[in-house]
Amino acid sequence: MKRLFSYLLVLFGFSSAHGELLEGKCAYVQDGDSLKLQVSGRAEEVSIRLHGIDAPEKGQAFSEESRAMLRNLTQGKNIRVDVQNTDRYGRYLGKVYVGKTYVNLELVKAGLAWHYDGSRDAVIEQAEAAARMAHKGLWSDTTATNPREHRKKHGTVYDNRTSETPLTQEVTSSISTGSILTGKCAYVQDGDSLKFIPKGETEEVRVRLHGIDAPEKGQEFSAQSREHLRKLTLKKNIRVEVQDTDRYGRYIGKVYVGNTYVNQEMLRAGLAWYYDHHADNRRDADLQKAHQSARSAGKGLWSNPDAVNPRRFREENGTVHQRK
Repeated sequence: MKRLFSYLLVLFGFSSAHGELLEGKCAYVQDGDSLKLQVSGRAEEVSIRLHGIDAPEKGQAFSEESRAMLRNLTQGKNIRVDVQNTDRYGRYLGKVYVGKTYVNLELVKAGLAWHYDGSRDAVIEQAEAAARMAHKGLWSDTTATNPREHRKKHGTVYDNRTSETPLTQEVTSSISTGSILTGKCAYVQDGDSLKFIPKGETEEVRVRLHGIDAPEKGQEFSAQSREHLRKLTLKKNIRVEVQDTDRYGRYIGKVYVGNTYVNQEMLRAGLAWYYDHHADNRRDADLQKAHQSARSAGKGLWSNPDAVNPRRFREENGTVHQRK
């Protein structure tokens, strides 16, 4: 499994080698010890777990304060990540710096994270001891529970993925085939994948548009496809009718903005293929019709008679689907 994961990382130009440096802008802060990095020169975001610390889980005291401090220190700023390892959820374990500020250390100094004892980081360990003696932050509560113990008791679930967001147990348990989710689109990854925040939640959820397959990065019309999906959905209220989940933890869904069926619009514009792997030919005649209509009219990608299906492109070029 480790060999497989290393291979996948190589395909995307990343390595989990100890001592590697990643630079870019912090795009999002998940909680007090996890963030997303937009790596310089790349479209993909990667997940970073701060090495040597363990912040309070959602529902624990000081969880919001911990996340707020990490946001203040990093979000929207240029950061440097000194990679130490990867964890079993595919996140990079790293020492995070903003300029000369060692962010991991600052959170522990403020009493807003524990030293993660498995890291054997003496500097972090000493900072925790000092914060504990000074009763800073979470150490003002003599009964403070280590997040590791909290996870064991309450079963917090992390989404097993190479990029992104840990999902809370509450979100995971409430979403199933047939569910209808509403919320605002927060980010468009490409022409068939987006992230949105369900109403009443704070965590982003990943959605793969049901029944379509957009051009991969490096294919013709990939940029136009992503831009069209952005225009249709970004920062708008959307409705997702969940059809399934895929092996990468994404929700396969029919996406609507008002009465507009977004999946169908992507096909009508000739900016995606009909994808029967996630479709039901008996129920998705509307998608098939849109695909055939755009193809007959030579719209978008169909202006090239030699257009290569993304599935074939992935097979020939080694593009890994889960990065979308």
